[in-house]
Amino acid sequence: MRSAERQEDVLDRALELAASTGLAQLTMEKIAARVGFSEAAIYRHFPTKQALLLGLMARLEARLVKRVAEIAAADPFSPADRLARILDHHLRLVLEPNNLPILLLAEASASGDPVLLRRMRGIMQAYLRVLEGLVKVGVAGRELPEEVQPVTIAMLLLGVPAALAIEHRLIANRRLERRVAGEIVPFLLHLLAPRRTRG
Repeated sequence: MRSAERQEDVLDRALELAASTGLAQLTMEKIAARVGFSEAAIYRHFPTKQALLLGLMARLEARLVKRVAEIAAADPFSPADRLARILDHHLRLVLEPNNLPILLLAEASASGDPVLLRRMRGIMQAYLRVLEGLVKVGVAGRELPEEVQPVTIAMLLLGVPAALAIEHRLIANRRLERRVAGEIVPFLLHLLAPRRTRG
């Protein structure tokens, strides 16, 4: 197995453990036992727990921000339709068993580690910039309301997956989650752009 594949395997096993015990209880020793490596081998790939968490944040950035930027750039679709696709993607990510976004946000916030906080802040700011930019395009094209600041709409759209992530992690009513995920995006976009036409 190549080094990059081993790193991905370590991150996969770390996520499995974090999903059941939380990131605060995650140790290199537990990861090594799960992967079947020695603890020293884990440290060769990730010299510190902070480095491991930064690896998880890079994965989140690729799965969330980069994918969202790709969806936002899909010109054949209207801005409102692209926002709906972004929210659909984010909600699917939030409802995955390991719930990566909320786990990392909670760990960065609780740890007080300035490196983790700065990295997580950068991911969230990049995500909000994509949403805000797309909202501005929708406002300019008169598809989205100009009465509300684009950043306010972007924050509202970010809040929906955050609320579902909290429900998913703390209450875990799968039937409710599926219903909310299926209903909330069309409802929000109808409120924002009631006369839009789907592409």
